[in-house]
Parts: sequence; C-alpha cells; structure tokens
Amino acid sequence: MKKYSVCDILLPILALCFLLGLFFAFGPCGPKEDGSWMTCHWAGQAEKGTAGLLLALTLLHLIPGRAEMKTGLDLAQIGVCVLTLLLPGRLIGLCMMHDMRCRSVMTPAVTVFAVLVIAVSLVDLLLKRKRT
Repeated sequence: MKKYSVCDILLPILALCFLLGLFFAFGPCGPKEDGSWMTCHWAGQAEKGTAGLLLALTLLHLIPGRAEMKTGLDLAQIGVCVLTLLLPGRLIGLCMMHDMRCRSVMTPAVTVFAVLVIAVSLVDLLLKRKRT
C-alpha cells in the first residue's frame, strides 16, 4: 500500500480549494450593466485555467512513481504558481479602482493560494532530497 506524505495530501486540497474559490468565493468582478465584461474577467478566466492545471498536477502527484517524476511535478507546480501570481494586474489588466472585487478580493486570494502551494511544493522537494 502506498504511503502518502502530508504534502501529497495537502497539495490537491489546496489546489481544489483554489479552483472552487475562483468559481464561488473570490472570482473577479461581474459583468457591466450592458452585459459586457471588464478586463478583470479575463484575468479570472485565466486564473481558473491555471488552478485547473494545478489541480491536475497535484493529482498526478498522488500516483505512485519514481522520485524524479515527483520532483518534476513539484517544479511544474511552482512554475504554474509563478504564472498565477503574474496574471492579475501584470499580464492581464484589472479594473482601475482599487476597491473593485478583482483587486480587493481575487488578487489577494490568488496570491495566498499560490504562495501556499509554492511553499508546500518546496517543502516536498526538500523532504525528497533528505530521503535520497
């Protein structure tokens, strides 16, 4: 039977919470009165894509495999999280006003989840190095 580490379990939980949060709790601003979308909507859509990719990578992390594969997955998770940090406001614009939902809710939540996944992935990498 495969033994899972705390990091193996924590990573998909964080990724799933991140993805569900983008859909239900801390997504970007809604449509304008005329039904069109502000630019922050597209940042939110891109974040949903990176969160989905992150969830897939963390689920692959649960599959038994060689340590090198898991190291590669940890590095990929870190890379996706760096992209996640760069998307809102840097690669894709956000609303102009700082009290808008995309700036006051979505961006801080995205930052927290990305930093948490980076931290857990780094811990997992360090623990793997100690075991080998």
